Amino acid sequence: MEATIMVIDESKITFLAVKNALEKEGYRVLWARDRQEAISTLRREHVDLVFVDIFEGEESLNLIREIRESFPDTKVAVLSAYVDKDLVINSVKAGAIDYILKPFKQDYLLGRVKKILSSPETSRVSVSVRKNIEDMEITLKFEEIVRKEIKRCSRAGGHFCVMYVRFNGVMRNYEAIKKFFRETDYILPISASEYVFVLTLTGKHGITAVTGRMKEKLSQSFEYVYVCYPDDGKTYEEFILSLKNRLAELGGK
Repeated sequence: MEATIMVIDESKITFLAVKNALEKEGYRVLWARDRQEAISTLRREHVDLVFVDIFEGEESLNLIREIRESFPDTKVAVLSAYVDKDLVINSVKAGAIDYILKPFKQDYLLGRVKKILSSPETSRVSVSVRKNIEDMEITLKFEEIVRKEIKRCSRAGGHFCVMYVRFNGVMRNYEAIKKFFRETDYILPISASEYVFVLTLTGKHGITAVTGRMKEKLSQSFEYVYVCYPDDGKTYEEFILSLKNRLAELGGK
């Protein structure tokens, strides 16, 4: 029996986009315009996965919490056009297992849904890290940050590194991660289990020190790759190509 998926979004356009992507693969897709319709449906029948748009901020986060508490067998993921660091962190803390940006390609959404549904609640949802990096360049000012660091280091002769970390499970404790980094570093969550860190004023030794402390203090295991300026690229384009190549290698594991 194929899974049942519900889209909570006031826009029927989003519902139809999800329906067109998933129904042809046998999934049953339901639509709820708001919280009242969603909870009514969840009380009436089993739903495997709920997509929530967090455009309403705290109200949407409360809805994620309510679904996870009242219907623990139902997984929740965010499907939204809005994203920044706090939105990703807060939605994961509230109980979301993944965060997907719209608009999306049908095959991309289908792949994410299959992985979400086949993964235990606490396991890693392995997604397209290349796609996540491309989303991050647009939505989290990643390109602006990296270009600024390249410019600063080229003038002063310094170093900086970018590190991608994939946790073996949903990472909800942002505060625990934050302790390992300085105020000058950038922490960019890109999914429920993935982070990108920009470590300023440091080289490979900084990566070794940070990952060593993380392995010692965190109970959750993780994999990581990194690139450092200027060893892995002296221009933004060279630097990002090196990062994506490393990510492609990790993605195959």
